[in-house]
Amino acid sequence: MPFSPEISAVDLRRHIGALASEQMDGRLTGTEGERLATAYVAAVFQALGLQPAGDNGTYMQAFEFTAGVSLGPENLLVVRQTGEPQRQDYGPDRNWRPLAFSKPGTFETAPIVFAGYGLVAPAADGFEAYDAFAGLEVTDKWVLVLRYLPEQVTPARRQHLANFAGLRHKAMVARDRGARGLIVVSGPNSRVKEQLAELALDTILAGTSIAALSITDALAEQWLKPSGHDLKTLQDRLDTGDPLPGFTLAGLTLGASIDIRHETRLGHNVLARLQVAERPAESLVAVGAHVDHLGRGLGTNSLARGNEKGQVHYGADDNASGVGCLLEVAQFLMHLKAKGALHLRRDILFAAWSGEELGLLGSTHFTRSLGGAPDHATSPAPWIVAYLNMDMIGRLDNTLTLQGVGSSALWRDEINRANATIGLPIALQDDSYVPSDATAFYLKGVPILSAFTGAHEEYHTPRDTAERINYDGAERISRLMANLTHALATRPDAPQYRRIAQPERPVKRANVRAYLGTIPDYAQGEVRGLKVAGIVAGGPAERAGVRDGDVIVELAGKTIENIYDYTYALNAIKVGITATLVVLRGQERLTLLVTPGSRE
Repeated sequence: MPFSPEISAVDLRRHIGALASEQMDGRLTGTEGERLATAYVAAVFQALGLQPAGDNGTYMQAFEFTAGVSLGPENLLVVRQTGEPQRQDYGPDRNWRPLAFSKPGTFETAPIVFAGYGLVAPAADGFEAYDAFAGLEVTDKWVLVLRYLPEQVTPARRQHLANFAGLRHKAMVARDRGARGLIVVSGPNSRVKEQLAELALDTILAGTSIAALSITDALAEQWLKPSGHDLKTLQDRLDTGDPLPGFTLAGLTLGASIDIRHETRLGHNVLARLQVAERPAESLVAVGAHVDHLGRGLGTNSLARGNEKGQVHYGADDNASGVGCLLEVAQFLMHLKAKGALHLRRDILFAAWSGEELGLLGSTHFTRSLGGAPDHATSPAPWIVAYLNMDMIGRLDNTLTLQGVGSSALWRDEINRANATIGLPIALQDDSYVPSDATAFYLKGVPILSAFTGAHEEYHTPRDTAERINYDGAERISRLMANLTHALATRPDAPQYRRIAQPERPVKRANVRAYLGTIPDYAQGEVRGLKVAGIVAGGPAERAGVRDGDVIVELAGKTIENIYDYTYALNAIKVGITATLVVLRGQERLTLLVTPGSRE
């Protein structure tokens, strides 16, 4: 059945139904489901007569990313006990397992010390400081700690300590005290289903410079026994909330070989171009939506209920709806061109991004690769004069939200004109730092506008299905975005980029108050440090001289190896008190002075 030349709810239903089908298996980047979804989009682009704009004359633009971790063949623990004639060797996955963020390699034998829950928390909110390392020398030693936090403390204190109980934070604390490695044990009171921590890669590929591993309760008991301790008694005492003095495990040394393999896959953007003339125009308007979703929700940001674990996350609203809108806009404009009714000054780029759910991977790759190598940030402006984004436009209830209005003074008038014959109820938001692909363009100096109909209970669950979409509403939104695209491609002057400050948002991680105004590069790969993707206008980092592409390696004397180190280092600095910030800029190491502002 051919598609209608006009934008229609019927066509949207077909596109969204296909992309959010069982066959697509949730469209996780780098999987067969993503391949099927991107092939569908490319086939529609081709059927419409759009020019390929991907790699080597195709519609596809490939990008490499780390999709997961697995154990290599060289993992081994070697334990030596004083008085025992032979060492004990342990292979992985039965008694122990490395943590995904561990430094790989060979670690020579060294003593083991026990440091309770491994927590170090400052005094705050009426609670005394907590230091599991007080009086304990851990330099060049292995540090054995309990995995979570004290079980019997009050809810308020539990909430306070939880900010410092993450495994990455415990590894950072041990590393900064000179430890050779961190060993975590769940303990009988934790009542976990699996005693060994899962080998799972989070969406930010960031490691640490020490070994980190998980062991079973039985192995910990075996190690503690020669020192006259047992794990249950120690955990019972620590669960009261009072730290115990640390101690060395008598006569025991540990060596390790840690072999973690990163699984690299290819994701694919789908790119097509509507050309004004036979030759590409010198500038264009970009219109995009992300085609990827969460697959079956395993190892992703799934919000599935317990009985939904492992089910297909269909992603009808997030973001088959946006891709359906993208395809309808392309269909409509190509229809006008075929009738000779399309008179443009600029070409139009249509893009279905992948890797959005993993950290804007596809759109970031695209904006980096324009005009230079992918590892050298190159601004796409003024070649791309504006970027329009559709992310979750399938649940129109009362209002369509247009984000990024503050990125150009042009937007309000253009939106009013484009909506004059449609009459959508629209809420305008100046905020241009949106959690979607538009941010990859805004950080490169491109005015952006992003359409969104709001969050809902089915977000990131298997319940985000095609039958829940408001197709009539999606049709009206598609007509609006087509009007805006047409207007931008025909007007004589390009929208002027406006750089605005990032608005304040509630802080969820580690109760961070200090504010520097840096935007992390979530697609930085295996960079040691925190790579900066953008700087908030007028923020402390900009005033200190931080630039896009800098890699922060130290803040207030604390080593920064990844985004987690950086987040926790922000806890150690005070609003209004100048601190040192060390960055790598190419081959140059620079020390800057930054005065933090307040988030609140």
